Amino acid sequence: MRKILILFCVLMIGIGMFAQSAVTASGGDAGGSSGSVSYSIGQVFCSTNAGTGGQIIEGVQQPYEIYDVIELPRAMSISISVFPNPTSDFLTLSVEGDDLGTMEMAMFDISGKEILQKRIASSETNIDMKALPSATYFVRVTKGKNEVKTFKIVKN
Repeated sequence: MRKILILFCVLMIGIGMFAQSAVTASGGDAGGSSGSVSYSIGQVFCSTNAGTGGQIIEGVQQPYEIYDVIELPRAMSISISVFPNPTSDFLTLSVEGDDLGTMEMAMFDISGKEILQKRIASSETNIDMKALPSATYFVRVTKGKNEVKTFKIVKN
């Protein structure tokens, strides 16, 4: 009886070392002629192991973050704003600074398609949005090849 108890304890410890447990919202198995995969929804587990040849990231469901980092060159001293937002007819792009004439603006739809592009020639640029459907748009202001600022615009 003692041998069976020791064997049971060793097996349970061995199984516990290799098992995964988590609280998930959902999951399942999907398969096809090329193979199968098991998946989970709502579980985030991540472990990073680094060595001299690189690193490996293990995880059941890999988390990710998207960063949008824009740094203005130190020489730029400008202030940019758009109004009104949300809008229905016209959008006004206001630029204060000494870099007028060297900056451009471009408007994109949610899929990234460029709708409008123009040079910023004065401190206030009006953008006609009457003909555009109600949606979310992005206005990007650039100076040369440098992105200065991007605005998310909602059109009613």
